[in-house]
Amino acid sequence: MREVREFQYDNLRCLLIALVVLGHLLEIAGEFPHKETLYTLIYSFHMPAFLFLSGMFARFDRGKFIFGMALPYLVLQTFYTSFVEKLGDSYVHMQFSRPYWLLWYLFVLMLYTLLLPVYDIPSRWGRGVLLAATVALALLAGYDPSIDYQWSASRFITFQPWFLAGYYFRREKGLRLWWRQAGRSVRIGMTALAAACCVLFERLLFACGVTAKMLMGSYGYESLGYDWRIRGLGMCCAASVICLLLVLASRRKGRLPVVTTLGQNTLSIYLLHGLLVQLLRLKYRFLLSEPWQVLVVWLLLLLLLGNPIAGRCVSFLFGAGWYRRLQAMRAEKRQMPDA
Repeated sequence: MREVREFQYDNLRCLLIALVVLGHLLEIAGEFPHKETLYTLIYSFHMPAFLFLSGMFARFDRGKFIFGMALPYLVLQTFYTSFVEKLGDSYVHMQFSRPYWLLWYLFVLMLYTLLLPVYDIPSRWGRGVLLAATVALALLAGYDPSIDYQWSASRFITFQPWFLAGYYFRREKGLRLWWRQAGRSVRIGMTALAAACCVLFERLLFACGVTAKMLMGSYGYESLGYDWRIRGLGMCCAASVICLLLVLASRRKGRLPVVTTLGQNTLSIYLLHGLLVQLLRLKYRFLLSEPWQVLVVWLLLLLLLGNPIAGRCVSFLFGAGWYRRLQAMRAEKRQMPDA
């Protein structure tokens, strides 16, 4: 039986991929008021939330893993580094052990998918212990300076709890059933509590002078002068925002014009926007000098790369679409009666 598509998660994906693109544009944009504040706010939750959603829908499929993750990573790593080198960035060199820029996400997602048999613990107690262990590792990893960009080890450890939390949340049918049956007062109370926690933790983050670099999961504590308490505060902030997003998404489960379509084509936006951002960074940075220019470029990138045509093409090439098509053709051929 074919599963019914849950449009509320497509809507969330649209929000999160839009923030990913905006964050990358802000990295290279000119200086303007509140730029750093917005940049830090985005990084306080958008990658944990994206990995949470990825964990929710994760499943191991050998063909999808090989042809929809491993092979695309090798191809895109080669293409991205070659593209940026041709544009004149002399600091970039071809190496597969150090994912280039945004490709770290694809790389760690590949590793998490390989670990799904380890994550798949039947008992709720066992799942809780494993999740707590990954949180402890995420807090302790910052003390080891050797855990860095190589093999995306730092981000793999730092963001693992979010993927795992999403994977387990999807399997908590009782929790979701309780939420569907909850009364209006309970829903309002939960929404208010989640919103209050978001405001509280965000204010604490900024009061502590947290920067976006501290929230990227790439840098050790010593290099940026912070410790496990700041990382823990960041995790609390991300958790509260994820809860609020899930609560709000459950209130509107239908399609939203444009938003749902973009959310269904996040793969094309994710894989292709980096090329255009690098082109802007190295050749046309003046196009991002003012806030209104950033806004226009941001919207254009989302609409250009998130349309269904681009989505189908990228899914066919890099989302194992061609492999599924080939498998279907082979199955049809085997079912054809002999002449």
